[in-house]
Amino acid sequence: MIMEEKRSRLYPENLRFGSQLWSKSRLNSLLKDGQHFFLCKPIADDAELSRELMEIEMAGFSLVYGLQRGSQFGGMLLIGSRKNGRLYSSRDIQVFSTLANQVTIALENALNYETLSESKNQLQLVYNKLVQAEKMAALGEMTAILAHELKNPMAIIRSSAQFLVSGDRTPEVQQELLRYIVDEVDTLNLVINNLLGLARHKAPRFRKVDIKKEITSFVVRWQQCDDHCKTVQINVSFPEHLPVWYADFKQIRQVLLNCVSNSEEIMGDGGGQIIISVRELEHERIEILVTDTGPGLTKEDLKLVFKKFFTTKKKGVGLGLPVCRQIIRAHNGSITLVNNKNGGASVVIHLPLRPLATIGEEQRATMIPVSTQSGK
Repeated sequence: MIMEEKRSRLYPENLRFGSQLWSKSRLNSLLKDGQHFFLCKPIADDAELSRELMEIEMAGFSLVYGLQRGSQFGGMLLIGSRKNGRLYSSRDIQVFSTLANQVTIALENALNYETLSESKNQLQLVYNKLVQAEKMAALGEMTAILAHELKNPMAIIRSSAQFLVSGDRTPEVQQELLRYIVDEVDTLNLVINNLLGLARHKAPRFRKVDIKKEITSFVVRWQQCDDHCKTVQINVSFPEHLPVWYADFKQIRQVLLNCVSNSEEIMGDGGGQIIISVRELEHERIEILVTDTGPGLTKEDLKLVFKKFFTTKKKGVGLGLPVCRQIIRAHNGSITLVNNKNGGASVVIHLPLRPLATIGEEQRATMIPVSTQSGK
């Protein structure tokens, strides 16, 4: 019988006996005060105790031991009659006293485990509620931002289309309005692609990469693109010898594109310079540095640039850099944004030469070397 404040629990749980609360019984009080055990037989001059002991005897028990857990009373150990019907000897009672001490220790351990288990369940319940609350808060934040980001382009598209159909327009006006529509559709497409990139990021397929060739090719293509700001000059810097590097350069190209376009947008029509440099680090790593001569960022913005939906742009949803970080982490690397001492900012990317620490035969098969033949 386990005593817990004002209630008692019997084990096995199907046991039921007694006409009152055992926590308030005479027997319970005496065992608490230090009496070690009682034989289930009448006690002279104590009618209340005798009645309680007879109730226990009628339930099939012959001995009752107190279970003292340190300074607290843990309950009672109820021992049934001998199978042969003989009475317990003084030696038997002494052996049961030792047994009661062992039961007390086992009981205390079991109760401590039960308490820890209940606490764990309560913590898990609180944690689940917290996670759910954070999910709902993130969903609310995303919904509000998306509503804002989608509403403006849709309004421009609608007003431009209405203006086109409301009457005769000169070819010049029509072309201008159509450009507005195309630009805003591109903005909507950017929002959707960023969301899909964040939610459905594919695991990288690691291949052998010619660093110099790939980054140079990326810069040439970007400079030929209409989105490139012609007033910004882009230079690349490589050491004489570069190590063998394995990566998914399609994904790395997406990171570089985001970094370069961010720098160009920050520098604006005033122009500036971007330098993409690569160098080998210790412990089989490389560093890719994208440095610009723009105004840099405030300390507050530097802390938030990788936070989802944070942006300093007039047009943007703040998902570009979070997607970049997701890609770099998938390559077992790191990405940070820092201000330069002489002005401007730098994106610092550290990547391992071999993202997989141990490359098995199956993994080696997926690492396709870059062909030296053109068009391959």
